[in-house]
Parts: sequence; C-alpha cells; structure tokens
Amino acid sequence: MGFVGVAPGTTTLTLPDGTSIALADWVDDKFFGTVQLNDNQTNQVIAFSNARSQPIPGGTRIQTRVDTNIPRSGESGLPKDFEQLVYGWGLKFTRATRANEGQPQPALDSFSDPVSQRTFFNLDRVIAFEYKYNDKSYSTGVIQDYPQGGGMNLVTTNPAREQVSNGIPSPRDKQALVLPVHERENLTFQGILQPEAPMVIAQPASDGQGVLNFVDLKLYKWGLIKRTVI
Repeated sequence: MGFVGVAPGTTTLTLPDGTSIALADWVDDKFFGTVQLNDNQTNQVIAFSNARSQPIPGGTRIQTRVDTNIPRSGESGLPKDFEQLVYGWGLKFTRATRANEGQPQPALDSFSDPVSQRTFFNLDRVIAFEYKYNDKSYSTGVIQDYPQGGGMNLVTTNPAREQVSNGIPSPRDKQALVLPVHERENLTFQGILQPEAPMVIAQPASDGQGVLNFVDLKLYKWGLIKRTVI
C-alpha cells in the first residue's frame, strides 16, 4: 500500500520523526571534502568549510573535483532541494606531500607519497574529530573511529615499501549508523579536526629528497542523497 502522494508499489522508508520518503527519489552515494594538515599545526581545520574552486581548508591550492564534490561551502548547507540521510563518516589519508621548489605550500601536482604508519600514528593520537550539523554535535572521536571503507590494498615483497590505510578496503567495514542524520538544504554541516598537541608529520620522502611536511585528509559522509535531477 502506498502513502499519500506515493504511487502504489513504491518502496518507502519511515524516518524516526515519522516522515516517509520514496526511495525512487534518492540515490545511495556520498559527499566528500578534503583538508590539508601541516607539520607542527595546532589550530583546527574544518572539512567542507570551502567549496570546489576555493582554497583547500588548511592550505592555499584551489580545490578540484578530486578534493570535494560539493559545489558550495558546508557553512551554507546543502544546495536547494538537496537532502541527505547520513549513515556514516570515513576519514582517508590521501597523501603525504611537500611544496614544489620555491613555494611555501604544496600544489596538486607536488611530489607525494602514501602516508606511512609512523605519520598515521603521529596524527591519529593527537587529532580530535567532531561532526556538526546545524550547530549540533552528532559524532566525536579520533581518526581510527571512522574507517575509510575503501582504497588501495598493497601486497609486496619489498621491505622498504610501506603503505597504511584507515581500515581495510571494504565498504562493509565502514562506520554505519543505526539511525541516520537527516540533513536538509541551507543548514550548516562541518567536520572539525582539532589537534590537541602539535601535529608531527616530517615524513621521509621515497625519492630521498626533502621531507614531506603536509598531509591531505579526506572526509566522506555516506548515505542516501536526494538531489535535483534535470
């Protein structure tokens, strides 16, 4: 039996507040945003605080489609007619990098390596994470509490090769909320990363040149998304 305004046979989902949604209008997808972490940094950096074509939070390079898929700042909320039922968050170390010669900040094409276990350990033990929607805190923890749920998996016999990921690359092993966070248009959302002590990066580079003093960290929020379809 369909609900009022919903065709018979349509699959629906009832939310905790009693609202019913037609799943035909939604897709199972994700939003993501990236931040840049800097060696010895102590100030917080906020994921989703800048949109695509604006500077990456924590750095100066301009964000592209590999950095974020949200067209505007999380401070402005989701675009008109968008909604999301957030079922989990994931944090993924994208790269360790250094600035190009003569430049103070890295670019997208700067020399980069995978994040090492030592760098992961140094950052995970000092960074507190908090997710806020509409100025209300919905989740707090550390990086390991939010496994990335996907990514590269390396098998090698080279003892000098090292790669670390935040959890195994399996979508079944990412964080999953029992009750989703229902986000609506024009209401703020942000992922706050607050160092409780100076961050130590300074990762030796695989090319034997200068150390890598910057890390890119990507925040995913998975769930059901309703968006305008033209």
